[in-house]
Amino acid sequence: MRPYTRGMNDRQRAQGPLAIAAIASAGAAVMHATAAGIHADHPTLSRTFVAITIAQAAAAVVGFLRSGRIAIAVLVSVNAFAFGGWLVTRFAGISWFPGLEVAESPQLADSIAAVLALVAVVAAASALGERSPLIPSRAVVSSAVLVGVMMVPGLLAATDHDHSGHDADGHSTAAGTADDGHAHDDETTASDDGHAHSAETTAGEPTDTDEHGHDDAAADDDHAHESGEAAGASGDTDDPVEPEPPAWPRPWDPTAAIDFSGVPGVTAGQLARAEQLAADTLRDLPAFADVSTVSALGYRSIGDSSTGFEHYINVGYIADEKFLDPTAPESLVYQVDGDARTLVSAMFIAKNMPMDDPALVDIGGPLMEWHVHLNLCWGLNEAGEAVVKSVLENLDDACPAGTVNAGGENPMVHVWIAPHDCGPFAALEGHGAGQTATGTRSDQCAHDNHEDGPGDGDGDGDGHGTAEAAATKPYDPTMPIDLGGIDGVTPQQQAFAENLVAATIRDLPQWADLEAVAAAGFHSIGDGATGHEHYIQWDWIDDDIILDPDFPESLVFEPQPDGSKKLVSAMFMLPRGVAVEDAPDFGGALMQWHVHGDLCFTDDPVAPKVVGVKAIGTTCRAPLVDGTLAPMVHVWITPTPCGPFAALEGIGAGQVAAGEEALCDTAHGSH
Repeated sequence: MRPYTRGMNDRQRAQGPLAIAAIASAGAAVMHATAAGIHADHPTLSRTFVAITIAQAAAAVVGFLRSGRIAIAVLVSVNAFAFGGWLVTRFAGISWFPGLEVAESPQLADSIAAVLALVAVVAAASALGERSPLIPSRAVVSSAVLVGVMMVPGLLAATDHDHSGHDADGHSTAAGTADDGHAHDDETTASDDGHAHSAETTAGEPTDTDEHGHDDAAADDDHAHESGEAAGASGDTDDPVEPEPPAWPRPWDPTAAIDFSGVPGVTAGQLARAEQLAADTLRDLPAFADVSTVSALGYRSIGDSSTGFEHYINVGYIADEKFLDPTAPESLVYQVDGDARTLVSAMFIAKNMPMDDPALVDIGGPLMEWHVHLNLCWGLNEAGEAVVKSVLENLDDACPAGTVNAGGENPMVHVWIAPHDCGPFAALEGHGAGQTATGTRSDQCAHDNHEDGPGDGDGDGDGHGTAEAAATKPYDPTMPIDLGGIDGVTPQQQAFAENLVAATIRDLPQWADLEAVAAAGFHSIGDGATGHEHYIQWDWIDDDIILDPDFPESLVFEPQPDGSKKLVSAMFMLPRGVAVEDAPDFGGALMQWHVHGDLCFTDDPVAPKVVGVKAIGTTCRAPLVDGTLAPMVHVWITPTPCGPFAALEGIGAGQVAAGEEALCDTAHGSH
């Protein structure tokens, strides 16, 4: 027997290794206690860290006070569990655990906690044998000092931890990790490569939500410019007072009695004419319900079915003497459901009259607003018929080669025979809204036309921004990214969102060349006529990389006047098996995932094209097939009115999670 072991029993020999194991376990407990506070916005995750903290601290106490198999078992089991959990969350993720759904790359703080847990396991396990190593007391003291020194940078790093980004396969967007080339660094407000992947407007209903996803019914009730005294203004609080209906627009129910009264500025003659036009259209327009018969009457589609509404125009009726006649409407509007068409509106067109012509304006006064379409580029389809090929973002631009801007100066107005939240004369949304004499619309339910509404920047949805929100900065990709000023967004969520935007601005331009896009396997879905054309790499949707501008699932281009296409956005997508309700809450109220459950594609396994829409919850009619329901979110590299993560407008807005309203971040928008 070696001299330094003479006279020592197994208990005494085990005390040294157990002391080191207890010190390491105590250090790991402190790190996890810090993590519990940092993850307070994930209650379940925070409580888990608290439980681990208590367990490791208790194991440390047992290791200090006892020696033997019980102490060894406690230290080994507790810390092995902690280390194993760290491995799983860093390389696989736990799909059923809130806050740990996808893997997060190792960071300094959690790595130190894992190392300490592993040291505790190894040190405690070494005390099991009959000849456990003898640890001098000074070595135990030195180990305590070493653990304390290790914890300092870990605790400092923990204060910068961004736990909102748990990417799959270790591609984290959290702070302080750049080991795998996919981490977002909070210090530099950029990631090394960043990979993000993706309200509910039901096809079959003209507009459940406005062009920015706001609930139009709510907008009508809460945001309309009301006339007269408010309900209860008389001071009588004993008897309920029925509130006056909102002035205009009002939700339109064609099955109810027609009553457009009570709108300020409307004369008796204007009221009578507007109500009579609505009644006549409801009575006579259904004669055109069968779309298969209208071609014989001289109607031709303008090829805009991908917007969700298809217009059929009779050029001969524009030139005739009839006007506002539902037996001879200049245009018919059908809602698209796969290959089915449902008549929902007439679009009456006035010939050779300016929009502000007093005779035109006086027809319905403030009840009706005329518009034109000066931003449409026309070309010929395969049958030689004139159709809309693209939409200009700027009226001063020229149409792409092979198309012409036909003018579109003739004023027009819709009259709906289907329910519409924005009234009987409402315009379409998005690019279909056209241009008015004033430049703004009063016949839409969009947030731009109300004094308040969702997206005011203060997070409460009442439309009245706070002083803090008023200090927010518009989103400008050429300037430092600052997405602050939104209530309810944690610092970690803001940092994640800012980092993702910065990384996308920096890295996405590598995909600006369409030849490189094609070479990488992207295919257009054929929606350029909407003003934005999506190219999708279908093989990347179900991979294990998300929110990475080096590997974006979809690219969004804008057709340009010279025929080129400008890269304006990434559309990152999660795997198909993820429901939109389960999409990770990386950016909080700054980021909102959506799906497209209303699109019908051609049955092409390589390059499917969008050729129609369907009602939510239904199936596309053969030979068309349903599109993917992978959750997605845009990240724009150009200024947008609704902020850097805005969805498209109109039919392109998609559907958000149940119970949510589509967000429009006007606080950081480019208005």
